Amino acid sequence: MGKNDENSTEGKTAKEKSLRITAIAISLIEAVAVAVFVGMFGYNVFVSYIRMAAPQPLSYDYQGEAVFDFNITGEDGVEYPAGTVFEVYGFTPRNTLMLKSGSGSVVSNTHSRIDICQAKNGDELLQAYEQFTSTETAEHFRQDITVVVVAAIACVIAYCIFAYINNRWSGEKKKQVILCVVIVALSVFNSLFIHRYMSKARAPVIYLYPEQKTEVNVKLVLNGKLTTTYPLYDNDLGWNVTATPEGIITDSKGREYSYLFWEGDIAITPDLSSGFCIKGEDTAAFLEKSLKQLGLTDIEADAFIMYWLPLMEESKYNVITFQTAAYEDVSGLKIDPKPDTVIRVNMLWYPVNTYVDMKPQDLEAINPSERKGFTVVEWGGEKYRKPVFQN
Repeated sequence: MGKNDENSTEGKTAKEKSLRITAIAISLIEAVAVAVFVGMFGYNVFVSYIRMAAPQPLSYDYQGEAVFDFNITGEDGVEYPAGTVFEVYGFTPRNTLMLKSGSGSVVSNTHSRIDICQAKNGDELLQAYEQFTSTETAEHFRQDITVVVVAAIACVIAYCIFAYINNRWSGEKKKQVILCVVIVALSVFNSLFIHRYMSKARAPVIYLYPEQKTEVNVKLVLNGKLTTTYPLYDNDLGWNVTATPEGIITDSKGREYSYLFWEGDIAITPDLSSGFCIKGEDTAAFLEKSLKQLGLTDIEADAFIMYWLPLMEESKYNVITFQTAAYEDVSGLKIDPKPDTVIRVNMLWYPVNTYVDMKPQDLEAINPSERKGFTVVEWGGEKYRKPVFQN
Protein backbone atom coordinates (compact mmCIF):
# COMPACT_ATOMS: atom_id res chain seq x y z
CA MET A 1 0.00 0.00 0.00
CA GLY A 2 2.80 2.38 1.03
CA LYS A 3 4.73 1.49 -2.13
CA ASN A 4 1.75 2.32 -4.36
CA ASP A 5 1.36 5.66 -2.58
CA GLU A 6 5.08 6.35 -3.16
CA ASN A 7 4.84 5.50 -6.86
CA SER A 8 1.73 7.64 -7.18
CA THR A 9 3.45 10.62 -5.53
CA GLU A 10 6.58 10.25 -7.69
CA GLY A 11 4.45 10.01 -10.83
CA LYS A 12 2.48 13.08 -9.87
CA THR A 13 5.68 15.01 -9.13
CA ALA A 14 7.22 14.01 -12.48
CA LYS A 15 4.04 15.05 -14.30
CA GLU A 16 3.97 18.42 -12.55
CA LYS A 17 7.65 18.96 -13.39
CA SER A 18 6.95 18.12 -17.04
CA LEU A 19 4.03 20.55 -17.09
CA ARG A 20 6.15 23.31 -15.56
CA ILE A 21 8.91 22.78 -18.13
CA THR A 22 6.32 22.92 -20.92
CA ALA A 23 4.85 26.12 -19.47
CA ILE A 24 8.33 27.69 -19.22
CA ALA A 25 9.24 26.72 -22.80
CA ILE A 26 5.99 28.04 -24.25
CA SER A 27 6.24 31.23 -22.20
CA LEU A 28 9.79 31.81 -23.48
CA ILE A 29 8.69 31.38 -27.10
CA GLU A 30 5.86 33.86 -26.58
CA ALA A 31 8.12 36.35 -24.78
CA VAL A 32 10.75 36.23 -27.55
CA ALA A 33 8.04 36.78 -30.18
CA VAL A 34 6.84 39.85 -28.28
CA ALA A 35 10.44 41.13 -27.97
CA VAL A 36 10.93 40.79 -31.74
CA PHE A 37 7.71 42.72 -32.33
CA VAL A 38 8.70 45.45 -29.86
CA GLY A 39 12.15 45.67 -31.44
CA MET A 40 10.76 46.01 -34.95
CA PHE A 41 8.09 48.42 -33.72
CA GLY A 42 10.67 50.47 -31.85
CA TYR A 43 13.04 50.72 -34.77
CA ASN A 44 10.44 51.53 -37.40
CA VAL A 45 8.20 53.80 -35.35
CA PHE A 46 10.09 55.17 -32.32
CA VAL A 47 13.49 55.62 -33.99
CA SER A 48 11.95 56.72 -37.30
CA TYR A 49 9.83 59.28 -35.44
CA ILE A 50 12.86 60.64 -33.58
CA ARG A 51 14.88 60.87 -36.79
CA MET A 52 11.94 62.47 -38.59
CA ALA A 53 11.64 65.07 -35.81
CA ALA A 54 15.37 65.77 -36.11
CA PRO A 55 16.19 64.60 -39.66
CA GLN A 56 19.60 64.42 -41.21
CA PRO A 57 20.58 68.05 -41.91
CA LEU A 58 20.86 69.30 -45.46
CA SER A 59 24.26 70.68 -44.55
CA TYR A 60 26.84 71.06 -41.78
CA ASP A 61 28.18 74.58 -41.21
CA TYR A 62 31.93 74.82 -41.64
CA GLN A 63 34.45 77.59 -42.20
CA GLY A 64 37.49 76.80 -44.31
CA GLU A 65 39.06 76.88 -47.76
CA ALA A 66 39.33 74.48 -50.71
CA VAL A 67 41.56 74.45 -53.78
CA PHE A 68 41.13 72.28 -56.90
CA ASP A 69 43.44 71.32 -59.74
CA PHE A 70 40.70 71.66 -62.37
CA ASN A 71 38.35 74.39 -63.60
CA ILE A 72 34.99 74.76 -61.84
CA THR A 73 31.88 76.40 -63.29
CA GLY A 74 29.84 78.01 -60.53
CA GLU A 75 26.08 78.35 -60.20
CA ASP A 76 26.45 81.92 -61.39
CA GLY A 77 27.87 80.61 -64.68
CA VAL A 78 31.37 81.93 -64.00
CA GLU A 79 34.24 79.56 -64.78
CA TYR A 80 36.92 79.54 -62.08
CA PRO A 81 40.38 78.33 -63.16
CA ALA A 82 42.33 75.57 -61.43
CA GLY A 83 44.08 76.84 -58.31
CA THR A 84 41.28 79.24 -57.29
CA VAL A 85 40.89 79.40 -53.52
CA PHE A 86 37.23 78.93 -52.57
CA GLU A 87 35.56 79.63 -49.25
CA VAL A 88 33.98 76.45 -47.81
CA TYR A 89 30.84 77.36 -45.87
CA GLY A 90 29.47 73.88 -45.30
CA PHE A 91 29.36 70.15 -46.06
CA THR A 92 26.37 68.12 -47.21
CA PRO A 93 25.58 64.59 -45.93
CA ARG A 94 26.60 63.34 -49.37
CA ASN A 95 30.30 64.18 -48.82
CA THR A 96 30.08 67.27 -51.03
CA LEU A 97 31.25 70.84 -50.48
CA MET A 98 29.26 74.08 -50.34
CA LEU A 99 31.50 76.74 -51.85
CA LYS A 100 31.63 80.50 -52.31
CA SER A 101 33.99 82.53 -54.44
CA GLY A 102 36.11 85.37 -53.08
CA SER A 103 33.40 87.82 -54.16
CA GLY A 104 30.79 85.94 -52.13
CA SER A 105 29.00 84.31 -55.09
CA VAL A 106 27.67 80.81 -54.42
CA VAL A 107 29.67 78.30 -56.46
CA SER A 108 27.94 75.15 -55.16
CA ASN A 109 25.20 74.48 -52.60
CA THR A 110 23.34 71.49 -51.15
CA HIS A 111 22.20 70.33 -54.61
CA SER A 112 25.61 70.68 -56.26
CA ARG A 113 28.16 67.92 -56.51
CA ILE A 114 31.74 68.85 -55.76
CA ASP A 115 33.12 65.95 -53.78
CA ILE A 116 35.33 66.60 -50.77
CA CYS A 117 37.98 64.20 -52.09
CA GLN A 118 38.32 66.24 -55.30
CA ALA A 119 39.93 69.11 -53.40
CA LYS A 120 43.71 69.27 -53.10
CA ASN A 121 43.28 69.58 -49.32
CA GLY A 122 40.60 66.87 -49.35
CA ASP A 123 42.15 64.88 -46.47
CA GLU A 124 41.93 67.89 -44.16
CA LEU A 125 38.34 68.63 -45.21
CA LEU A 126 37.31 64.99 -44.93
CA GLN A 127 38.64 64.85 -41.37
CA ALA A 128 36.52 67.88 -40.46
CA TYR A 129 33.48 66.35 -42.16
CA GLU A 130 33.90 63.10 -40.22
CA GLN A 131 33.82 65.04 -36.95
CA PHE A 132 30.32 66.25 -37.85
CA THR A 133 29.03 62.85 -38.91
CA SER A 134 30.59 60.95 -35.97
CA THR A 135 28.31 62.82 -33.54
CA GLU A 136 25.30 61.93 -35.64
CA THR A 137 26.40 58.28 -35.86
CA ALA A 138 26.82 58.11 -32.08
CA GLU A 139 23.31 59.48 -31.59
CA HIS A 140 21.86 56.89 -34.00
CA PHE A 141 23.74 54.17 -32.12
CA ARG A 142 22.29 55.40 -28.81
CA GLN A 143 18.78 55.26 -30.29
CA ASP A 144 19.36 51.73 -31.57
CA ILE A 145 20.65 50.59 -28.15
CA THR A 146 17.56 52.13 -26.56
CA VAL A 147 15.37 49.98 -28.78
CA VAL A 148 17.32 46.84 -27.84
CA VAL A 149 16.99 47.62 -24.12
CA VAL A 150 13.26 48.30 -24.43
CA ALA A 151 12.81 45.02 -26.33
CA ALA A 152 14.73 43.13 -23.63
CA ILE A 153 12.58 44.64 -20.86
CA ALA A 154 9.46 43.78 -22.84
CA CYS A 155 10.74 40.20 -23.14
CA VAL A 156 11.10 39.87 -19.34
CA ILE A 157 7.68 41.40 -18.64
CA ALA A 158 6.02 39.27 -21.31
CA TYR A 159 7.66 36.14 -19.91
CA CYS A 160 6.32 36.86 -16.42
CA ILE A 161 2.81 37.40 -17.77
CA PHE A 162 2.79 34.33 -20.01
CA ALA A 163 4.44 32.13 -17.35
CA TYR A 164 1.64 33.07 -14.97
CA ILE A 165 -1.04 32.30 -17.60
CA ASN A 166 0.54 29.06 -18.77
CA ASN A 167 1.12 27.80 -15.22
CA ARG A 168 -2.55 28.34 -14.49
CA TRP A 169 -3.26 26.29 -17.61
CA SER A 170 -0.58 23.74 -16.77
CA GLY A 171 -3.03 20.88 -17.12
CA GLU A 172 -4.45 22.15 -20.39
CA LYS A 173 -1.76 21.91 -23.05
CA LYS A 174 -4.26 22.64 -25.81
CA LYS A 175 -4.87 26.14 -24.42
CA GLN A 176 -1.13 26.69 -23.97
CA VAL A 177 -0.35 25.70 -27.56
CA ILE A 178 -3.19 27.82 -28.96
CA LEU A 179 -2.01 30.86 -26.97
CA CYS A 180 1.58 30.30 -28.11
CA VAL A 181 0.60 30.04 -31.78
CA VAL A 182 -1.61 33.15 -31.58
CA ILE A 183 1.06 35.27 -29.83
CA VAL A 184 3.82 34.22 -32.23
CA ALA A 185 1.63 34.71 -35.31
CA LEU A 186 0.45 38.17 -34.22
CA SER A 187 3.94 39.31 -33.27
CA VAL A 188 5.54 38.13 -36.50
CA PHE A 189 2.71 39.58 -38.61
CA ASN A 190 2.84 42.95 -36.86
CA SER A 191 6.65 43.07 -37.08
CA LEU A 192 6.59 42.46 -40.82
CA PHE A 193 3.65 44.84 -41.29
CA ILE A 194 5.42 47.71 -39.57
CA HIS A 195 8.73 46.93 -41.26
CA ARG A 196 7.09 47.44 -44.68
CA TYR A 197 6.99 51.20 -44.20
CA MET A 198 10.41 51.54 -45.76
CA SER A 199 9.58 53.37 -49.01
CA LYS A 200 9.86 51.52 -52.30
CA ALA A 201 11.69 53.62 -54.89
CA ARG A 202 9.85 52.71 -58.08
CA ALA A 203 11.48 52.80 -61.50
CA PRO A 204 14.14 55.46 -61.06
CA VAL A 205 15.76 55.75 -64.48
CA ILE A 206 18.94 57.68 -65.26
CA TYR A 207 19.60 59.38 -68.62
CA LEU A 208 23.13 60.46 -69.62
CA TYR A 209 23.75 63.26 -72.14
CA PRO A 210 27.48 64.09 -72.41
CA GLU A 211 28.61 66.72 -74.90
CA GLN A 212 30.57 64.07 -76.81
CA LYS A 213 30.85 60.29 -76.72
CA THR A 214 32.18 59.58 -73.22
CA GLU A 215 32.94 56.70 -70.90
CA VAL A 216 30.90 57.27 -67.75
CA ASN A 217 30.88 55.62 -64.30
CA VAL A 218 27.67 55.88 -62.27
CA LYS A 219 27.43 54.84 -58.62
CA LEU A 220 24.39 54.86 -56.34
CA VAL A 221 24.75 55.87 -52.69
CA LEU A 222 21.58 54.69 -50.95
CA ASN A 223 20.23 54.82 -47.42
CA GLY A 224 18.58 51.47 -48.14
CA LYS A 225 19.15 48.59 -50.52
CA LEU A 226 18.85 47.84 -54.21
CA THR A 227 16.30 45.25 -55.30
CA THR A 228 16.40 45.44 -59.12
CA THR A 229 18.80 46.94 -61.66
CA TYR A 230 19.08 46.89 -65.46
CA PRO A 231 21.64 46.63 -66.88
CA LEU A 232 23.13 44.72 -63.97
CA TYR A 233 24.68 47.02 -61.35
CA ASP A 234 28.01 46.09 -59.77
CA ASN A 235 27.89 46.91 -56.05
CA ASP A 236 31.60 47.77 -56.03
CA LEU A 237 32.13 49.33 -59.45
CA GLY A 238 28.67 50.71 -60.26
CA TRP A 239 27.74 51.07 -63.93
CA ASN A 240 30.62 51.54 -66.41
CA VAL A 241 29.08 52.57 -69.72
CA THR A 242 29.65 54.70 -72.80
CA ALA A 243 27.16 57.49 -73.48
CA THR A 244 26.54 59.74 -76.49
CA PRO A 245 25.07 63.27 -76.70
CA GLU A 246 21.83 61.69 -77.97
CA GLY A 247 21.51 59.74 -74.72
CA ILE A 248 22.36 56.32 -76.12
CA ILE A 249 24.06 54.20 -73.45
CA THR A 250 26.24 51.22 -74.35
CA ASP A 251 27.62 48.61 -71.96
CA SER A 252 30.90 46.68 -72.23
CA LYS A 253 29.17 43.98 -74.30
CA GLY A 254 27.94 46.49 -76.88
CA ARG A 255 24.28 46.36 -75.86
CA GLU A 256 22.46 49.69 -76.12
CA TYR A 257 20.05 51.22 -73.58
CA SER A 258 17.97 54.38 -73.37
CA TYR A 259 18.63 54.73 -69.64
CA LEU A 260 19.94 53.01 -66.51
CA PHE A 261 17.18 51.46 -64.37
CA TRP A 262 17.06 50.65 -60.66
CA GLU A 263 14.57 50.01 -57.88
CA GLY A 264 15.15 49.68 -54.16
CA ASP A 265 14.03 50.25 -50.59
CA ILE A 266 14.97 53.68 -49.25
CA ALA A 267 14.30 55.29 -45.86
CA ILE A 268 12.99 58.60 -47.20
CA THR A 269 11.52 61.18 -44.80
CA PRO A 270 9.14 63.15 -47.02
CA ASP A 271 8.09 66.77 -46.62
CA LEU A 272 4.31 66.78 -47.05
CA SER A 273 3.79 70.45 -46.18
CA SER A 274 3.14 71.38 -49.81
CA GLY A 275 1.99 69.69 -52.99
CA PHE A 276 -1.07 69.22 -55.15
CA CYS A 277 -4.39 67.39 -54.97
CA ILE A 278 -5.45 66.41 -58.48
CA LYS A 279 -8.49 64.54 -59.80
CA GLY A 280 -7.56 61.14 -61.17
CA GLU A 281 -8.91 62.03 -64.59
CA ASP A 282 -6.76 65.19 -64.66
CA THR A 283 -3.52 63.45 -63.65
CA ALA A 284 -2.08 63.12 -67.16
CA ALA A 285 -2.55 66.81 -67.97
CA PHE A 286 -1.11 67.81 -64.58
CA LEU A 287 1.98 65.63 -65.05
CA GLU A 288 2.60 66.95 -68.58
CA LYS A 289 2.67 70.51 -67.26
CA SER A 290 4.55 69.76 -64.04
CA LEU A 291 7.28 67.61 -65.56
CA LYS A 292 8.03 70.35 -68.08
CA GLN A 293 8.43 72.81 -65.19
CA LEU A 294 10.74 70.32 -63.48
CA GLY A 295 13.02 70.22 -66.52
CA LEU A 296 12.10 66.97 -68.32
CA THR A 297 11.90 66.79 -72.09
CA ASP A 298 8.74 65.48 -73.77
CA ILE A 299 10.38 62.09 -74.36
CA GLU A 300 11.48 61.78 -70.72
CA ALA A 301 8.09 62.99 -69.47
CA ASP A 302 6.28 60.52 -71.75
CA ALA A 303 8.20 57.61 -70.23
CA PHE A 304 7.41 58.91 -66.72
CA ILE A 305 3.69 59.31 -67.45
CA MET A 306 3.36 55.94 -69.18
CA TYR A 307 4.83 54.27 -66.09
CA TRP A 308 2.79 56.08 -63.43
CA LEU A 309 -0.51 57.00 -65.11
CA PRO A 310 -2.06 53.49 -65.05
CA LEU A 311 -1.55 53.44 -61.27
CA MET A 312 -3.04 56.90 -60.70
CA GLU A 313 -5.79 57.76 -63.18
CA GLU A 314 -8.47 55.55 -61.58
CA SER A 315 -8.19 57.36 -58.21
CA LYS A 316 -10.84 59.90 -57.25
CA TYR A 317 -8.03 62.27 -56.26
CA ASN A 318 -4.25 61.97 -56.06
CA VAL A 319 -2.11 63.90 -53.60
CA ILE A 320 1.16 64.54 -55.46
CA THR A 321 4.38 66.04 -54.11
CA PHE A 322 7.85 66.21 -55.60
CA GLN A 323 10.49 65.22 -53.04
CA THR A 324 13.77 66.01 -54.76
CA ALA A 325 15.56 67.38 -51.65
CA ALA A 326 14.37 64.57 -49.33
CA TYR A 327 15.13 62.02 -52.06
CA GLU A 328 18.68 63.29 -52.56
CA ASP A 329 19.37 62.93 -48.83
CA VAL A 330 18.85 59.15 -49.06
CA SER A 331 19.72 58.48 -52.69
CA GLY A 332 22.97 59.99 -53.91
CA LEU A 333 24.58 59.77 -57.33
CA LYS A 334 28.35 59.70 -57.89
CA ILE A 335 29.15 60.22 -61.55
CA ASP A 336 32.55 60.38 -63.21
CA PRO A 337 33.17 62.58 -65.13
CA LYS A 338 31.24 65.09 -63.06
CA PRO A 339 28.12 66.35 -64.87
CA ASP A 340 27.54 70.06 -65.44
CA THR A 341 23.77 69.82 -64.98
CA VAL A 342 21.82 67.37 -62.81
CA ILE A 343 18.02 67.16 -62.97
CA ARG A 344 16.35 64.78 -60.52
CA VAL A 345 12.58 64.33 -60.30
CA ASN A 346 11.11 62.24 -57.50
CA MET A 347 7.34 62.07 -57.15
CA LEU A 348 5.62 60.85 -53.99
CA TRP A 349 1.86 60.33 -54.27
CA TYR A 350 -1.11 58.61 -52.67
CA PRO A 351 -4.82 58.30 -53.57
CA VAL A 352 -7.56 59.97 -51.50
CA ASN A 353 -11.36 60.00 -51.73
CA THR A 354 -11.83 63.66 -50.78
CA TYR A 355 -10.08 66.82 -51.89
CA VAL A 356 -7.08 67.89 -49.78
CA ASP A 357 -6.31 71.60 -49.63
CA MET A 358 -2.52 72.05 -49.86
CA LYS A 359 0.03 74.81 -50.32
CA PRO A 360 1.27 74.46 -53.95
CA GLN A 361 4.93 73.67 -54.58
CA ASP A 362 7.15 75.96 -56.61
CA LEU A 363 8.28 73.38 -59.16
CA GLU A 364 10.44 75.70 -61.23
CA ALA A 365 12.71 76.27 -58.20
CA ILE A 366 13.55 72.56 -57.77
CA ASN A 367 15.81 71.94 -60.78
CA PRO A 368 18.10 74.06 -63.03
CA SER A 369 16.20 76.22 -65.53
CA GLU A 370 18.35 75.09 -68.46
CA ARG A 371 20.70 72.30 -69.43
CA LYS A 372 24.37 73.11 -69.81
CA GLY A 373 27.21 70.77 -70.75
CA PHE A 374 27.14 67.14 -69.62
CA THR A 375 23.56 66.66 -68.37
CA VAL A 376 22.23 63.85 -66.19
CA VAL A 377 18.49 63.34 -65.73
CA GLU A 378 16.79 60.96 -63.31
CA TRP A 379 13.11 60.41 -62.58
CA GLY A 380 11.30 58.03 -60.24
CA GLY A 381 8.81 57.98 -57.41
CA GLU A 382 7.04 56.22 -54.56
CA LYS A 383 3.45 55.53 -53.61
CA TYR A 384 3.27 56.88 -50.07
CA ARG A 385 2.18 54.58 -47.28
CA LYS A 386 1.06 56.44 -44.18
CA PRO A 387 3.05 55.16 -41.17
CA VAL A 388 1.25 53.22 -38.46
CA PHE A 389 -0.28 55.39 -35.68
CA GLN A 390 0.43 58.63 -37.55
CA ASN A 391 -2.44 61.11 -37.16
